[in-house]
Amino acid sequence: MIRDQLPSLAGCAYLNAGTNGPLPAAAAEAARDLIEHDLRHPRIGRPSFERYFEVRGRARDGLAAVVGAPPEEIALTSSTTQGIGLVTAGLPWQAGDEVVTTREEHPGLLSPLNVLEQRFGVVVRAVEAGEVLDAIGPKTRMVAVSHVLWTTGRVLDLPALADAVHAVGGTLLVDGAQSIGNIPVDIPANGADYYAFSGQKWLMGAQGSGGLWVHPDRVDEMWPVLSGYLALDQGQIGTFKPGAQRFDAGTIDGVTLVTLAASLEWVAGLPGGRAAWYAKAAENAARARELLSAAPGVTVAPGETGLLAFEVEGYGCEPVALALNERNVLVRFIPHTPYIRASVGAWTDESDLQALLDALSSLTA
Repeated sequence: MIRDQLPSLAGCAYLNAGTNGPLPAAAAEAARDLIEHDLRHPRIGRPSFERYFEVRGRARDGLAAVVGAPPEEIALTSSTTQGIGLVTAGLPWQAGDEVVTTREEHPGLLSPLNVLEQRFGVVVRAVEAGEVLDAIGPKTRMVAVSHVLWTTGRVLDLPALADAVHAVGGTLLVDGAQSIGNIPVDIPANGADYYAFSGQKWLMGAQGSGGLWVHPDRVDEMWPVLSGYLALDQGQIGTFKPGAQRFDAGTIDGVTLVTLAASLEWVAGLPGGRAAWYAKAAENAARARELLSAAPGVTVAPGETGLLAFEVEGYGCEPVALALNERNVLVRFIPHTPYIRASVGAWTDESDLQALLDALSSLTA
């Protein structure tokens, strides 16, 4: 039933949700319906705006349900990177402030941190993923890390990092691009202060969608650097909406939002809901790890999520990934690492994994 509603799975092994997830038929239908409505009816007047705000509410409610937070703690964004940028640009920085991160972060996190270096003289310390706790000290103003590393799928211990950085008066900013929708996440329980995530990856929404969770105690410490009408309470200049909604990233197109909302609602409406979705994804990931680990010449990086990184003895990651793609096994390589990365979700079946193994066997024969 899952695969029938994900038409893009046909004819390929879809193993790159870490970039873009497969689009559910329900999401495409919702987008078509909205476009058709806007084609035949005015996009002005009270009914039009009421419809738009209803769609915004559906998207916000859907994201909130996924991350275990109230809707008022969620800002709507266009990407994980935009959410990270809203945080880093919205805080007051001083020269010499220190941010600790890992050497395995995505440019979507590292670039905003680099702007802080250049603009304010902030000191960014990049360490190995297992050394973040030891790197936190009296000068640490923030720890900025991924929940699930995009390189290997390793899960970082957020509660431990939160306890350590809070003990020195700092905050925890989390890149959740590869966690939300991949594994169960209860954001408030993780100890984060800010948590940014994507809509188009594991949540299978439209490009240009995402969310930012801001801890209620941190809202007033952050400026809405992209402030506009939608950030204002009752449209009054100088008075911001309560909660994280003041950080909404402007007028995201209704088609983008309804596609995200419909995708979230589709998964929630499946038998067993999102809990069953995660259980099936974990089962598939374990099976993929088992099969890949037994494949000759293949070494799988340690991990515990649907993001599997592996290398093939004697071959570079880029040519292997490109060769697999030519065989309709859709994976990606991670630059500056030896890893090919496969994303395994609830939609993955045995035929996808067998296609991956067969393609690797044909390459190394």
